[in-house]
Amino acid sequence: MPTPHALAQRHWWLRMMLTGASEGGDAASAIYGTILAASVLVAVGDTAVDTFLAVIVTSIVFWLAHVHVALSRRVINGRQHIGWAEVRHALIEEWPLVQASLSPAAPLVLAMLGLIGVDAAVDLGLAICLAGLFAWGIVVSRIARLDRRQTAIAVLVNVGFGVLLVLLKSIIH
Repeated sequence: MPTPHALAQRHWWLRMMLTGASEGGDAASAIYGTILAASVLVAVGDTAVDTFLAVIVTSIVFWLAHVHVALSRRVINGRQHIGWAEVRHALIEEWPLVQASLSPAAPLVLAMLGLIGVDAAVDLGLAICLAGLFAWGIVVSRIARLDRRQTAIAVLVNVGFGVLLVLLKSIIH
């Protein structure tokens, strides 16, 4: 029986395609980054440039905040001295939060080039987020060795976040 780590390694291609989680990074950060990108896509939406910048800058700010909190936690809980190696490790571990925002932001580049409208780019970005959340539900379920019913619940919870954001978008706009 493969270990959870071995199962996670088998899904590296899915991690990169849909959510951008790097091999050395934290998958949970990629899920968080996907939800964060979707929420920014819903909240902003004036112009393609503004929305693109909001998605990318917000993910970078949250990435740095997560790194800061992770390092602070090590100091507070473990009374550890933080050196460059720990900072570098935290930066890499949390980087999937930023990577996960790149795919949903990509359609906004098409909108900036005038190839599609801003609304279509935002909708496409949200669809990418939903696909990523669906995929993460399956990956996490496989790693946790869940049965089919538990997998369905995990996928529904993950996708439910995305659907909630789509509903909020329709209410806000």
